[in-house]
Amino acid sequence: MDTILHYIQGYAQSQPDALAVCELRKSLTYAEYWSSIRKAATALQSMGISRGDHVMLRCTQNIDYLVVFSALQYMKALVVPIEKTTSAERAVEIGGRVDASCLITDKAAVDGIDCIRLKDVTECMKNSEEADMKLPGESDRSMLLFTTGTTGSSKGVVMTHRGDVGIAGNVIEGTAMKKGNVEIIPMPLNHSFGIRRYQSDMVNGGTVCLMDGMVFIGTLWKLIEKYGATSMAISPASLGMIFHLSDERIADYAGQLDYIQIGSAPLAESDKEKLLRLLPETRLYNFYGSSEAGCACILEFSGNGNKTGCIGRPTVNSVVRFTDDDGNVVENGSPESPALLSWGGSIVMEGYYNDPELTADTVVDGYVRTKDLAYLDEDGDCILVGRADDVINYGGSKISPAEIEDCALGYEYIDDVAYSSVTDPITGELPVILVVKRDDYDEAGFESFLADRLESYKLPRKYIYVESIPKTFKGSVLRKEVRKIAEQNM
Repeated sequence: MDTILHYIQGYAQSQPDALAVCELRKSLTYAEYWSSIRKAATALQSMGISRGDHVMLRCTQNIDYLVVFSALQYMKALVVPIEKTTSAERAVEIGGRVDASCLITDKAAVDGIDCIRLKDVTECMKNSEEADMKLPGESDRSMLLFTTGTTGSSKGVVMTHRGDVGIAGNVIEGTAMKKGNVEIIPMPLNHSFGIRRYQSDMVNGGTVCLMDGMVFIGTLWKLIEKYGATSMAISPASLGMIFHLSDERIADYAGQLDYIQIGSAPLAESDKEKLLRLLPETRLYNFYGSSEAGCACILEFSGNGNKTGCIGRPTVNSVVRFTDDDGNVVENGSPESPALLSWGGSIVMEGYYNDPELTADTVVDGYVRTKDLAYLDEDGDCILVGRADDVINYGGSKISPAEIEDCALGYEYIDDVAYSSVTDPITGELPVILVVKRDDYDEAGFESFLADRLESYKLPRKYIYVESIPKTFKGSVLRKEVRKIAEQNM
């Protein structure tokens, strides 16, 4: 099995003039992209990066980002992409966890870790020769992605090139992706959903259109028009932004968009019906998976509706398994007795970085154990019943209340907190926090305290002040009661 880089190299030879990556004001053909990757590898070597180094990447989502990302993989360094809004303090903390040798950034340098400015890399590339290195093998490490924290702190997921290609194959097969597909990706490339869409298009010889999030919605339509985009990968939250536009504007592209991929969170029934009505010729897919096992299941929506809880069928490189609470394998589960879902196949991660105990607990006999309760019905469809834990799913990002609470309790001017969520029509759940404050409490100070220690998606969207937090006699937070209070205060 080849790596993503093998495919890029191959297309640089077989279709050199085809567009590989583009943004609104810049584009690279496959020949140019492969050349840039090799020049960037030379530049990075001259800056002290070597094979096996762990390199963090904190940059705006653009072509330069992808060039450096791919160059690091070409050099057989372990690339660690992190959110562009990650604070300096958080970056240093993450760097320590993953034994990072340096941070590549398009922002200010960070004290406490060696930094390389992205603009210095691109400047050095102008006078660099194309590196001539042996491509990595399928068993080599490709990247370290952080989960969105289903339990406790986010975990570092180490992937191999074999897993990357296997997941790309799932996306291509599951969406019947056509050759020459031109895909818009506003999703962050440090997130599994975003980077997997890029890799799928590279394997398929398509074009990736980059936009840095959905802040400037007008960019989306300009990209569609300029490059003739035929597909789009978005989250339900981003879809909500699109729906702020007129129905007529969306319907203008009914004959152009071949399919839309929805990932990171379930799609609301009303949004699904609206898309099917406005884009009747566009195929609509929902992706199910995780950082640990990529895209494991794909559901194609139809105008006739879908089974409640259906997440589709396992993809070509995915193998489904069900277990009971004791880890014993059971036959497909049932509506009456849903079982814990596990995924196996070439898509499975190597493991969690520097955590063999957690890896052994999560990957059992080559299967990644989830905390999802599900069963396979008579049609072979996977039916999701619910979660075995109490995580919050904010627009596709999974957040552990316990992690946020542990962090928040470090602020000296509060007595207690409880992190929860309320129902939101766009994101599904909206994070809020209940706070028992002291007399000298300062909300702005508390917000700053959290912002320095947490990723932006984990920050509460509302602060609710209470006299006490509902708890059991053992001191455990009563989650249902906390949520009820939160809903009453919205």
